[in-house]
Amino acid sequence: MKVDSFFDMLWKDYVQIAPQAQKIQDIFTGLGETVFNDHVAFRTFSDSPVDLDHLEPVILKMGYRRQNTYHFEEKKLIARSYSHSEADLPRIFLSELRRDLLSKKAQEILSSLVEQISADVIEGPEIFAEGLLWKPIPYTDYSRLLQESEYAAWLVSMGLRVNHFTVSVNHLKQLVELEQVIALLKENGYLINQAGGEIKGVPSDLLIQASTLADRINVTYGCGHVQNIPSCFYEFAKRFEDAQGRLFDGFIEGNADKIFESTNMDRESSD
Repeated sequence: MKVDSFFDMLWKDYVQIAPQAQKIQDIFTGLGETVFNDHVAFRTFSDSPVDLDHLEPVILKMGYRRQNTYHFEEKKLIARSYSHSEADLPRIFLSELRRDLLSKKAQEILSSLVEQISADVIEGPEIFAEGLLWKPIPYTDYSRLLQESEYAAWLVSMGLRVNHFTVSVNHLKQLVELEQVIALLKENGYLINQAGGEIKGVPSDLLIQASTLADRINVTYGCGHVQNIPSCFYEFAKRFEDAQGRLFDGFIEGNADKIFESTNMDRESSD
């Protein structure tokens, strides 16, 4: 699969469960802007047929190289980022949940799902838009996971698919500041992730980011219970040059930690 086709596949799946992204992009293009994608992100499980070590070869085969590794101790995550030799191609941010660091009950729930994933499930880039690789879990298990790890609860509900796309503010011609982007989003009624402030990071870190709160989608759990939960969100990033005049190509753990919160709206929901 060509890289352009890969991202087209992801976008088609993404806007089905996060229609706000297409509407926001239409707002930008209506202003004469051309929207470039800075990066996409995925979530997965450790110690599984779709963990980092199994998914990474698919990414590398598309011409990407591993850029860096990141650790999120509180959220019990590790992540890797990838960039392509062709500068205008989006970066990829791939994170996984350390199942072994969760409670015994949570581990049991997740193990029952991982056991359903075929060892040879990965045949190519299509794996990144597969969605659920297991049978829907009971809603009681979703609720139990949500109390401990929003990341886990999201992943068991949404499966392996793109978590968000990211508008590159560097490529915008009129909305050249992230503050302008946020103001436009608010004017059009979109809610902004406030965790750590509307803008995550500072220019001296060479990367600042913001995001909407996730769209919502009805999910039917194994017991037949239908619940409206967060799906995916849209991010916005602006990069800065380092002392050598090179545009920063990586990610900032502190920023990313707060961006994860864009899907974290349901801890109190148990109806």
